[in-house]
Amino acid sequence: MALYNTRVKIFIDSKANADADTVSGSYAKELNDFIQTLDSTSGAIQQMNTVELQNGSIMTILVYLG
Repeated sequence: MALYNTRVKIFIDSKANADADTVSGSYAKELNDFIQTLDSTSGAIQQMNTVELQNGSIMTILVYLG
């Protein structure tokens, strides 16, 4: 069995908004800031999915090497 050493980070925003990734406190900025901390080899993103929940919230699931 392979040892993938993956980690999962989940982001949830209670309201959909179109704020740019430069706007402090926005969902896009929070997600972008986290991605910028990852190393392209030891923290490489394996998968990223975003879904809209029933209440209108947005959830992003990020799987990366850890």
